[in-house]
Amino acid sequence: MKLVRIEVFNFRKLRRARLDMSDKQTLLVGANNSGKTSAMKALRKFLKDRGGIDTRDVTASNWAAIEQIAGAWTQEAEADLSPLLDQLPFLDVWLHADTSELHHVAHLIPTLTWTGGLLGVRLRLEPKKGADIKAGYLAARRDAEARQPDGTTDNGFALWPRDFREYLDKRLKDLFELNAHLLDPASFVASGAVAPPPLPALSEGIGANPFAGLLHIREINAQRGFADAGDGKGDDGELVHADSRKIASQIQPYFRKHIDPETDPTPNDVKALMAIHDAETTFNARLKDGFANAIKELEELGYPGGLNNPKLFIATQIKPVDGLDHPAAVQYDISGDTSGVKLPESYNGLGFQNLISMVFQLMRFRDDWMQVGKFKSKMVSPDDRGIEPLQLVLIEEPEAHLHVQVQQVFMARAHKVLRNHKDLEKEDSAFTTQLVVSTHSGHIAHAAAFEALRYFKRELPSHGVVPTATVANMKGLFGEDTQTRRFVTRYLLSTHFDLFFADAIIVIEGAAERILLPHLIQHHYPVLAAAYLSFLELGGSHAHRMRPLIEALELPTLIITDLDAVAEVDKGGKVVKQSAQPCYGAAQTTANNVLKTWLPKLDEVDTLLAPLLKALCHKAPDRPIAVSYQTPQNVTIGAVSKNVTPSTFEDALVLTNPKAVTDAARTEFSCRMTRAFAKSIAEAQSPEDLAKELFDRLAKKPEKAAFALDLLYIEDIKALRAPPYINAGLTWLAGQLKGVEGVLCQL
Repeated sequence: MKLVRIEVFNFRKLRRARLDMSDKQTLLVGANNSGKTSAMKALRKFLKDRGGIDTRDVTASNWAAIEQIAGAWTQEAEADLSPLLDQLPFLDVWLHADTSELHHVAHLIPTLTWTGGLLGVRLRLEPKKGADIKAGYLAARRDAEARQPDGTTDNGFALWPRDFREYLDKRLKDLFELNAHLLDPASFVASGAVAPPPLPALSEGIGANPFAGLLHIREINAQRGFADAGDGKGDDGELVHADSRKIASQIQPYFRKHIDPETDPTPNDVKALMAIHDAETTFNARLKDGFANAIKELEELGYPGGLNNPKLFIATQIKPVDGLDHPAAVQYDISGDTSGVKLPESYNGLGFQNLISMVFQLMRFRDDWMQVGKFKSKMVSPDDRGIEPLQLVLIEEPEAHLHVQVQQVFMARAHKVLRNHKDLEKEDSAFTTQLVVSTHSGHIAHAAAFEALRYFKRELPSHGVVPTATVANMKGLFGEDTQTRRFVTRYLLSTHFDLFFADAIIVIEGAAERILLPHLIQHHYPVLAAAYLSFLELGGSHAHRMRPLIEALELPTLIITDLDAVAEVDKGGKVVKQSAQPCYGAAQTTANNVLKTWLPKLDEVDTLLAPLLKALCHKAPDRPIAVSYQTPQNVTIGAVSKNVTPSTFEDALVLTNPKAVTDAARTEFSCRMTRAFAKSIAEAQSPEDLAKELFDRLAKKPEKAAFALDLLYIEDIKALRAPPYINAGLTWLAGQLKGVEGVLCQL
């Protein structure tokens, strides 16, 4: 048995979101405020807490429709609540079960013809039995209007409830409750638009907890309180917040459930209890002796005393768990030898505390589920343990306080910890564990399988007042193209996963762009400087392979690439293509796969440089993706100005910044290419001569990275300007991030 899909409707940022579940672990990734927390809260409130939903959980853009529905209610007409329920939060859960698991899911089977496979359940808010929502709201409105003083509406004052939202702010929990309905497995849609299937006719609710005995849910939330030694001390020197002793606080419930010697004591438990009894007797004797004088003095005052007043007696009762109820219950041996030097857990690093805490919680979740230790003694028989067949574990932001290597280790081993039990390790185990992790860490994402990623992407408010989010499934993204899938996943593994958390993506050709673009952006493009940009260094021959992923992310993406002009030449009677200096009217073509197969799907240089096109970048018609390549730019040498077309980022940069390049060549240890560029600038007689000199030098073992590093030595880095084609692209990208459709023009 396993969870196949969870669909969230009308809950916070998730107006309609589909979360396909991986068999083992599913990672929720995306930029800040993209809906990951909304998804985790929805899973918690619908499946774990089974309630606690309030008006703040309703998707904000739905309130206009809700107010319209409530505003149409009249005292005479009977209210149809179906439209209202469609606007309130609900959750569809799809799971897969075999016929051998019929005893677990019998109450979820919609028809007698079911022979295994999908089962669907909808959890939604419904009016409580006897609750008349329409009558209550209209009565509250009439009462408010009757009490409203004359003339006070002019200044905006109004008594509660001013609208239906305000009414539900106070009354939602009193009027509504969760109820579950069965879905028709035939209504399950494998792919396509996210839309809730209709409930079967005359559907009746089956209660708020349809997964009792079926689903074991545990959670590690993001608010894990840790404290460094010396922080947050009270007057008595103790840590103020008990949450700071996270591991110590976890040990006690684990002890009570699995170890407590007072529960069904074994021979070893009896020995431990006898030792505790002896210690208690000895300690009580010491207490009696120590308090004897104080108690005698109290009795001489006449209280307590007399026949009707009890005598004061001080004694201790030592319980096994008491020894764990103090800040130093968990200690670390830091001696490294036999000296046994130990410190309390609060003296360890926050990352180490967090790691141990999470792993211990995972072990506790597993052992609670499998009823390890004393749990077995509570069961009727070892064969009838009442264990749920499916465990769902939710973890929010496990990366807190962890350095990157530990993040990856934790993610790689978390599911293994949850399965480290003799009844779980077998492939054919009757018990399933599924892990859902939300994260902002590219290193956590790096450690997971690419197919396990679920990317949350923000949507502009086309249907309401606030942005919402949708989810992109990375599984099956590349279809049957295994070569492209292999390239993309290996590329991401070898570099980074930060594009899953970025505000925008910039695809670049090579090291020079990677070195200099951040400086250009920082000093000349403030909107981009404040954004989280992901740079993908791919080169023109590979960038198109990322197309399925980039289009699925739907992030504003600028592809900065080279024109890569080639021309046919005759070599010894054989016509071959070789790199050429870009030139309009020379029958050249491009060797760049992005330009040929993706954007703008053109291969003739004359077409790419045509007057209609040369002043703008090419933008995808249905996605925020644009490509920017070298186009003619104006260059002045002496009194001569002319348009010339550079061939790469480097010569375009030289043509735009001749003074900066000359200054860089004067620095100590500047590379040969930088000095050659400076010499060409000094000796050039015309713009065409300079462009040709630069092209010829780039054809001879170019030192592109060294050239870019030389430019970092110039005195005023702010003087460095982006070449016109890059300026056009960055200006467009900044416009996208401001939410304004940018104009791709040369400035």
